[in-house]
Order: sequence, then C-alpha cells, then structure tokens
Amino acid sequence: MKKRWALSVLLMSIFVGSASAKSISVQVIQNLPGQEKVWDATRVFEQGVIDYYFYEGNIVSNSPIWINSTESENRGALGAALIENYDGGMEYLVRFELFFRIANSTNPNAPLLENIEKVEWKIYYTESGQVIKSGSGTPAKKVFDNNNEAAISQFAALMAKNASSQLKK
Repeated sequence: MKKRWALSVLLMSIFVGSASAKSISVQVIQNLPGQEKVWDATRVFEQGVIDYYFYEGNIVSNSPIWINSTESENRGALGAALIENYDGGMEYLVRFELFFRIANSTNPNAPLLENIEKVEWKIYYTESGQVIKSGSGTPAKKVFDNNNEAAISQFAALMAKNASSQLKK
C-alpha cells in the first residue's frame, strides 16, 4: 500500500510539474547591416537562451536565426514564425534581436561579448500574433573581463530570464 501511495505521489508531482511548463519558441534576429552569414556570437546567444528555457522546465523549440533585412522581409519572417509555431502547438514566440558594435572591436568576427551592443526582446502570443511584453538589455561593462563564449551564454541566460519573468505576470 505504501508503494502504491508513493507511486501516486510521484506521478502526481510529474503531472503537476509538466502542467505548469510553458511552450516557448525562440527566434534570434541578427541585426548587423551588410552581413550575410550568421555569426558565431549569434549562435552562442541563441543556444544560451534555449538552454535557459529548457532548464527552467519549459518545452522549447526554435525558429531559424534571421538576418535583419528590409522591413517587409522582417514582417514576413515574423509572420511565418508565428504561423509555424502556432501550428506546432507552441504558445509563445520570444524574439531576441541582437545589435552589434564592431567598429572598435578587438576581433569583430569572433564570438566576443564586446561585439554585442544590446539586445531587444519581444514576447508574442502565437495564437493572436500580439506582442505581450518587450524589453531590452546591454552587457555590463564589468562582464567584458570574461569576453568569450561563456560570457555570451551568461548574458543570453540573463536576457531569457528577464523575458521569462514577464511570462509569469
């Protein structure tokens, strides 16, 4: 009898835990005029965001990284991502747009945190396509002491955490 009760409690906790999971799709936009390829810094940032949401217990997917282009192409990419994610059963689309500063960079092509000027994010409800919340952030200057992929991942997790906190409201 004790084993059956313990199994029931375990199954109930798994069910309750999964019931509170959110389904989130991530799309990262690389805003770097004139660049035609996805930079490593952008890929590292995307992975850091996905990892954060996954380890928080969410169901996570991603749409392809988008390189910022004309306004109509950007709207088209957003529309396609919303439809794709709604059809796939995802509740939220969180878009992170990375803006770069490379004029004074020690190595503009490398995945360095110093190359990221700021990040803007928007959370969309996939069913309606409406923006629910938005925000932005910049890497702290003191973080540049660790000017590497790990620092980009930490910054990505911080941005994901900031966006995630808005989903709880």
